[in-house]
Amino acid sequence: MLLDHFCYSLKKFSSKDTPLSLYIHLPWCEKQCPYCDFNIDTNKRDGEEESLVEAILIDLDASKKYILDRKFISVYFGGGTPSLVKSKNIEKILLKLLNNQMLENDCEISFEFNPKEVSLDYVTDLSNMGVNRASIGIQSFDEDTLKSLERNHNAHDALKALDIIAGVSSIKTSIDLIYGVMNQTPLSLEKDINIFCSQNISHLSMYQLTIEPNTIFYKKELKIPKDTEIEAMELIATNLLNKSGFYQYEVSSWAKDHSFSRHNINYWMYGDFLGLGPGAHSKITTENSIKRMIKLKKVSSYIKNPSKVSEQEISSNSYDIDLAMNLLRLKNGVSFDELRKRKIYLSETFRKKLQDGIENNLLEKNGIKATDIGYKFLNDTVNIFS
Repeated sequence: MLLDHFCYSLKKFSSKDTPLSLYIHLPWCEKQCPYCDFNIDTNKRDGEEESLVEAILIDLDASKKYILDRKFISVYFGGGTPSLVKSKNIEKILLKLLNNQMLENDCEISFEFNPKEVSLDYVTDLSNMGVNRASIGIQSFDEDTLKSLERNHNAHDALKALDIIAGVSSIKTSIDLIYGVMNQTPLSLEKDINIFCSQNISHLSMYQLTIEPNTIFYKKELKIPKDTEIEAMELIATNLLNKSGFYQYEVSSWAKDHSFSRHNINYWMYGDFLGLGPGAHSKITTENSIKRMIKLKKVSSYIKNPSKVSEQEISSNSYDIDLAMNLLRLKNGVSFDELRKRKIYLSETFRKKLQDGIENNLLEKNGIKATDIGYKFLNDTVNIFS
């Protein structure tokens, strides 16, 4: 009865009540990592950096029709390797946001780093501009694993980067680790987790290596660990992280002391996000629909026409699965009170599928949340809504 009353009270989408985040894509990298399928560019041309930043500022102005009277609850500089961009050019973007009062007072501003590009001067500059969160793509502290991933940094670079950022107290730190890598063992991952837990870091993003079709690894015959070894790695990591006070709040995310990623939580709770930069994705709610948009991918094309997008409205047929794929990533799920607060609409078909999941012990009764067994087999649980 509570579910029926709640769902029928929400008849349409609400743009003004949907929290909004900003993603800025800075695509340059020193090299193409063989497992990466992101939109990156390894050939930065003279003057291109300044031209791209100006295009992003033009794009921001042109995006007011999507922003409306909302302020950004989070900003995320991703890539690529944003730390390859001069700090003075990052400042142009942040000053635009600040001078136009486009940020919430407690806005989370995150910045991605490659360990090799971390310097005290650069990090201090970013801190002075308002950046308050660093995400470092360490991937592993093990030299053999880093070589298997063909990373351009070593374990010493990673630890040095952490020491530098730890010296800037206004910036919280998150790191990325990858498991399931060729020649990686449960013991080597255990060492990675122990090193991570010995640092003063409150957030971890940990991903299983996936071989995507558009990557260098896809073209090779790779010997990755067996499923039993993957399961052993996951169990070891879970036990060690729990003992160190970390809580898994999302499929790939761990935090302690409530240091959750506000930016990513907004994604998973079906908030809106505006993407600026080559190939950046957006999700925007209007009064009558939800649209997903993608910017032009090539740097030169985006610079010439930064406001051009390809867009697709989320159809009634795909809405249920799109919503479930996000909400169910959260370990604690989303309560009906939170859904009501955020004006998240649940269709009649979604409610029926939700009831099916409850009856099959894959979903909880009080909100959109997987049971323990439903979370263990999350793909199957999500597919209930397809």
